[in-house]
Amino acid sequence: MTEQPNNNLFDLVRLKELGGFKAGDLLAVDPELEAKFMLYIGRTVKHDKMTSGLILKAGLSAYTKEPLNVFLRGESSIGKTYVVVNTLTVFPKDDIWFLGGLSPTALVHDRGLLVDANNEPIEFLTKPEKDATVEEKEAYERFREKMKTAHYLVDLQGKILVFLEAPNFETFSKLRPVLSHDVWEISYKFTDKTSKGGPLQTMHVIIRGWPATIFCSTNERFVQDLATRSFTFTPETTEAKYKDANILSGSKIAFPWKYEQDLTHGLLESYVTFFKNHMKELQAIIPYAETFGALFPAKFPRSMRDFKHVLGLIQVSALFHLAQRPILVRQLKFEVEGKDPATPEYREERHVYVMAVKQDYDDVMNLWKAIKETTETSAAGHHLTFFHQIVEPMAKKNPTFTIGDLTDAWNVKFSDRKSSDAIRRWVDFLCEINYMTKEPSATDKRQNLLKVIQEKINSEYTKNELSDTFGLDSLKAWLNEARTITAENHISLRENLISDVETTVETIFAKYFYSEKQDSAIIGSSQTLGATVESSLKVSDNEKIVYSLDLKPSGVIDVPTPSGPSLLENNGEDTGYKQQNQTAYVSHITIAEPCYNNCGLASEWQVKIEPDFQQCFCNGCFDKAKKDLEKSGWKVEFKEAEQP
Repeated sequence: MTEQPNNNLFDLVRLKELGGFKAGDLLAVDPELEAKFMLYIGRTVKHDKMTSGLILKAGLSAYTKEPLNVFLRGESSIGKTYVVVNTLTVFPKDDIWFLGGLSPTALVHDRGLLVDANNEPIEFLTKPEKDATVEEKEAYERFREKMKTAHYLVDLQGKILVFLEAPNFETFSKLRPVLSHDVWEISYKFTDKTSKGGPLQTMHVIIRGWPATIFCSTNERFVQDLATRSFTFTPETTEAKYKDANILSGSKIAFPWKYEQDLTHGLLESYVTFFKNHMKELQAIIPYAETFGALFPAKFPRSMRDFKHVLGLIQVSALFHLAQRPILVRQLKFEVEGKDPATPEYREERHVYVMAVKQDYDDVMNLWKAIKETTETSAAGHHLTFFHQIVEPMAKKNPTFTIGDLTDAWNVKFSDRKSSDAIRRWVDFLCEINYMTKEPSATDKRQNLLKVIQEKINSEYTKNELSDTFGLDSLKAWLNEARTITAENHISLRENLISDVETTVETIFAKYFYSEKQDSAIIGSSQTLGATVESSLKVSDNEKIVYSLDLKPSGVIDVPTPSGPSLLENNGEDTGYKQQNQTAYVSHITIAEPCYNNCGLASEWQVKIEPDFQQCFCNGCFDKAKKDLEKSGWKVEFKEAEQP
C-alpha cells in the first residue's frame, strides 16, 4: 500500500481496488463512509453528534425528491448556528443560502433571475441613444417585447436554505407553500421601483422547487406553524460540550493552519457533488415500508407527516450509501406508435432503485429516538429537561404544586439558576403542548396550582427489532408483489451498483437483513483489521480514530472482529455474551469514537469492566448490549463519565 498524505482520511489506493472508479467516485465504496464524514465534521463540532448527523442528512435531502425541514430550538448561545454552518462545510457553497431577516424584494433581487416566457435569461438593456445603430435599436425592441411576458425566477430546487434569523413575515407567507411541499411553483406579484427614484412597477415572480430548510431561530410564532412539517431538535447543552468548545476555540487560535481545508475536505465535497448528480437517475425504495407503517403510532394527525419524514431519512441514508446497497433493476418495454402502423415498434426503459436495508432502519431509528419527543411537541430541549427532571419527580410526590415549588427545585438541582418568570414561561409552553395543566388555587386566586397530564410515551417501535417483523418471507412477498404490478415489468436484483451479475432474494436477505451485528454498509471484509486511519488524519488528543477495514471486493461477508481482548466476547450462547460474575460500569462517552458494532454511528455509551476492558456503543446497539448483558448474569451500573 502506498503511503497516504497525513491529512487524508481515505486510503484511495484501497478504494480503487474495491471498485471505486466503477462506482463513479472512490469514496462511494468506503465501508466507513458516513463515520468518516462525521469524524471530519467532528474536528470543529464537539459533542453534537446527533445534531450534526441530522443536519448532514437534511442537507443531502435537498437533492432528493422530498427535501427535509429542520428546526433547531433552544436558548441563545448554545451553538445552533455554529453546528449548522460547520456541518454544511462539506457541501458545495453555491447550494447553500444563508439567509437573515429576508424581505420579499431582497429575495428577488438577491436570488432571482430575470427570464422570458420560456425561462431563458434576459439581459437588461437601456434605451438606446439617438445615434445608436440599427442593430442596437432592434435589440432593444426585442428586449421590450420579452419584458412584456418576463418574470423573475427564484429556483430553490437542490438548495439548502439556512435561516439564521426568523424570516420577514411577508417572506415567510410567500415561501410557506413551497416549504410545506404544497405546490412545486408559486406565482405572485409585487411592486418595485424600476430604478433609484424611478416609478413603481409591478413585478411578476415565480418561486420554483422544494429546498431543504434549516431554521436556526424559531422564536417567531408564525414560523412555529411550519414546525409540524419538520424535525425539531436542540443541540447538546452540557458542561463537557462547553469545555471542549473552549478548548477548540483555543486550538484554532494556537494552530490556525490545522483547520484549513485539506485533501479530505475536497474528497468529501466531491462525494456530495457525486451524490447530487446521481439523484437525477436513482430513487430509493424501502421494502419494509408497509410493515414499518403498521408499527408506527397513528394516534395523532401529525403522525402521518412524521412517518413520511422518517421514511425520507431512511431513503437519504440508503442513497448516501448508493454503492453499498443492493439495487433493484426494473426494465420496461412499451409498444409505441411507429412510422408504419402495420409494424409494431417498442421503446425500452431501465429504472434503477437503491434498496434501503436493515442498516438504514437501525441508523434512522437511533436518530429518531433522540429527536422524537422534540419533533412531536415542537419543544426545545430545556423544556423537556425541565419537565422530565423537575416536573415529573415533583408530580410523583405531590398531585399539585406551584411555580415557586418548581423554581426552587430547579435551582437546587441545576447551577444555571432561573427566575420564577422564566419557569412560568416554561410551564405555559408545557401547558400549550398538553403536558401540564393549571387552575386557580381555591385558597389564593393569585396563584395557580399545577399538575401533570401527560406522561412520557413509551416508544417501543423505535427499537432496532426490524428482524422480528420483516423476515425472508416478507422480503420475498414484497418482491413478488413488485413483479406483478404491471405485466411489462422485468425485475432483477444486484448486490450493489458495481455488480453486473443478478443475485437472489435469499442472498440479499442474508447479506443486508439477517445479521444483527453486521454493518450493512460493508461490501466485503476480512476477519482482521487493517491499518487504522490514525496516521492519515491528525485529530485532537481526546478524539479516538475509527478503524479502516481490510476489504475484499466480493464473496461472503465476514463480520470484522476488533483486535485485542473484547469486553463482550461471543461464546456461542444465544445472547452472544460470555457470562461473568462481574459488574459492567456504564457512562456517557466523552470522546469521539465509532460504535463497537461498526454500525456507522458515533458512540454515546461506554461500557467498562474495571480496570482493563471497555467498549463503546451508539444508543441503539447499547440497548441490545445492556439487555444481553443482564440476561447473561452481568450487573450493570451507571456512573458519571470520566473526563479524558
